[in-house]
Amino acid sequence: MSKSVRRRFAGAGALALMLAGAFGSAAQAAPTPEQLVFEQPFLETFEPGASISYRFSRVAADTNLAPSFEDVVTLNVVKPDDARDGGKAAVVQLFSGLKARSFGPMPATYNPVVLVLLEQDVVEMQKVLGGSPYYIRARIRDALTSAEKVEEVKVDYKGQSIDAWSIKVTPFVNDPNRAKLKDFADRTYEITYSDKVPGGLYAIHTVTPKAGATTPLLVETLTVTGEDASGAKP
Repeated sequence: MSKSVRRRFAGAGALALMLAGAFGSAAQAAPTPEQLVFEQPFLETFEPGASISYRFSRVAADTNLAPSFEDVVTLNVVKPDDARDGGKAAVVQLFSGLKARSFGPMPATYNPVVLVLLEQDVVEMQKVLGGSPYYIRARIRDALTSAEKVEEVKVDYKGQSIDAWSIKVTPFVNDPNRAKLKDFADRTYEITYSDKVPGGLYAIHTVTPKAGATTPLLVETLTVTGEDASGAKP
């Protein structure tokens, strides 16, 4: 499963190559959601030995549905056993202890943490709702690739306000099967990128509202905390 995470979300067709310089200042054309998630080479300057850390939190109103917890996610750039000189790959370590799972090796170009978290999301939704994980995955993928635009925003990183791009989608809002999706039908994903943070990915924020309630059923947030740049190019 770990080796096919990108293929599952990218779809069967090859993605178009990204125009150089699409990600940058406000004066430049805004990148598309597809470019940010699947194509932007955020890990290009990282060499084996580098790692990027993220903080993950889940707040659940119904602990029978899912437990609340906090943990860490780490993206490691490694040299595969079969790599030639200069070869590298990405491995994502999801959580610790009994929850720990490892995904990879994957290409060390785009940032795969988003796709790993989305795949984890698909698995957990399927456990609750039943049905086909392929259907859930396809709806999320379609929402990301068909989103009309990204929004230019400011975010705080290590006490400084930095430029960022935000993608916000509600994949199941118009789904013909939304009744079967229950509270997950209005689940919202907000993914924020910035070239001012290591690895490009700033945060993933997911909210599952509870019908008739002011408190969400489930809130999950992943935020970049920093890097060990020992393997990054100057």
